[in-house]
Amino acid sequence: MTHRKPRPKPRLVSRRTAMVCTSSGLIATAFGVVGFDGSPGAGGRTEAAPDEAGATEPPPAKPPGPGQAWMPDAIRKPLAVNFTPGGIREMRGLVLHVQEGENSLHGRFSDPAVQSSSHFWVSQSGEIEQYVSAHDRAWAQGTGNPSWLSVETSGFASRPLTAQQVDSVARIYAWGMAQHGWPLEPASTPLGRGFGIHSMGGRDWGGHACPGPLRSAQTGEILSTARGRYPR
Repeated sequence: MTHRKPRPKPRLVSRRTAMVCTSSGLIATAFGVVGFDGSPGAGGRTEAAPDEAGATEPPPAKPPGPGQAWMPDAIRKPLAVNFTPGGIREMRGLVLHVQEGENSLHGRFSDPAVQSSSHFWVSQSGEIEQYVSAHDRAWAQGTGNPSWLSVETSGFASRPLTAQQVDSVARIYAWGMAQHGWPLEPASTPLGRGFGIHSMGGRDWGGHACPGPLRSAQTGEILSTARGRYPR
């Protein structure tokens, strides 16, 4: 589930989206334990500043290239609102989110009042929907929006990803490796590259624990599955 973001100024500037996460700010992943200063406790809801406002820019990673904008295996449902056209400045990788709810997010993200979005959504049965082009900026993780693509996963932080979701997120990641140069490795901070989780951004990404310990611990399995799907 997403928070409503502050209304953007009249110019094309994206605003922060903060996800609702129900676990603590200490995330146990398949690659270690990552804690973030300033994270709220369970269920904390901290709205952060706009993703353009005074945050330190990370060093450049891979600049946007000619890779595919739309994943062929995904159901294409482009949004008309709640994203920044051409707003991706570099390609660091993919960030995992939890929906804290069920059913497609296309209707919610199509509401101008919601002011949030993600590039992808994966149902519990493994269906993939893509809402925002890989060349455009979704409003999913605050200051990470210009550098990272995002995937929402149906369900709740208190429940792990289904086997079908693990496979589908791996398919998205293998596509990003082939088309956008994502490395086959975990990312633990916004300065890294690879497959990351929303909570790794700490306060600048909303100060939430999304996607929670259970789903964070499945990132290793997702990368292992993506390895088998990566076209060589």
